[in-house]
Amino acid sequence: LIKKSSLCECVKAKKENLNAIYLAGGTEALRLNSPVKGDSVIPISSLIEKKIEAKGDDIFISSTITFSELLASSIVPKPLKEACKYLSSRALKNAATIGGNIASLRFDSYLIPTLLAYDAKLVVFSSEEKVCSLKKYVEKGSCSCLIVGILINPLVKVVNKRESLTSSTHAAVTSALSENGYFCAVSNSGIFFSQVIIFFYKVIISILNYVFNIIFFGKSF
Repeated sequence: LIKKSSLCECVKAKKENLNAIYLAGGTEALRLNSPVKGDSVIPISSLIEKKIEAKGDDIFISSTITFSELLASSIVPKPLKEACKYLSSRALKNAATIGGNIASLRFDSYLIPTLLAYDAKLVVFSSEEKVCSLKKYVEKGSCSCLIVGILINPLVKVVNKRESLTSSTHAAVTSALSENGYFCAVSNSGIFFSQVIIFFYKVIISILNYVFNIIFFGKSF
């Protein structure tokens, strides 16, 4: 156990102990047969203030917010809450954190496809706090920085779905669709995204708008 009193000290400890892992909820790092391996842990829960709040057009969600706390929020959009419900165990919902689910980059991730559909941004801390794209984080395969929180635009329309044998088994596929792309986490395969589907999505929307204007307004543009 490597206990530190600031985020700066935590990041420094991580750089000095490459096999150490950050620990918040611990539902992934401490579970049996977890791919997340480490010979020591750096607790961060007490160092990151828990909050869900509006920041301009976005919503900021601390990385230490649990699934249950996210579900209880009145400002979190419904699709993101639906993604949290993919985790069926109430006990795990009370412990699992948003940041932990992102950082583990599981191929059956509950949240990553939906967050990608929102074009979520990560607030991370290294030597200082900065904002980076979740998509780039996933493409890179994580980094040594510490996730402090996420930013999403709640006005983005997102449709998501989970496919599994039962509600309590790991998902075969978790997917989400929005104007930003089609995103899916496929068990034992990886996290994928595509812009091709969005091209056809935008074409269909344009056609529907065109038909709507003709029917209701008797004109086209």
